[in-house]
Amino acid sequence: MKTLKPPTYSSLLKERDSALKKIKLSAFILRGSLRRQGNICGRPNCSCKRINNPKLHGPYDYLSHRHKDKSQTVFLNKKKLKYAKVGIANYNGLISAIYRIAEINFRILRYHYDKL
Repeated sequence: MKTLKPPTYSSLLKERDSALKKIKLSAFILRGSLRRQGNICGRPNCSCKRINNPKLHGPYDYLSHRHKDKSQTVFLNKKKLKYAKVGIANYNGLISAIYRIAEINFRILRYHYDKL
């Protein structure tokens, strides 16, 4: 049975440096989720208020996120929707890179703590 050799210290450093270079520091980072929903208006006899088979207005796009145990929502027109998608992608990329770097640092600590 073959035992796996731990990765070398230099290979882990190289991998970590590569992961650090992939981090794109963008000022536009958004944490949240996109959702699409229909709305009910304030007119009393509108078709959106029917009990059977209501016809909601929309659907409209929203960005929502939680901050200090409160949910916050922003209405997104087409231009804002484009920016929101970019901001969320930037956030997800940054989080993925941080997790990757933390995993590499874990392996450095596990196998090469004497070189720290």
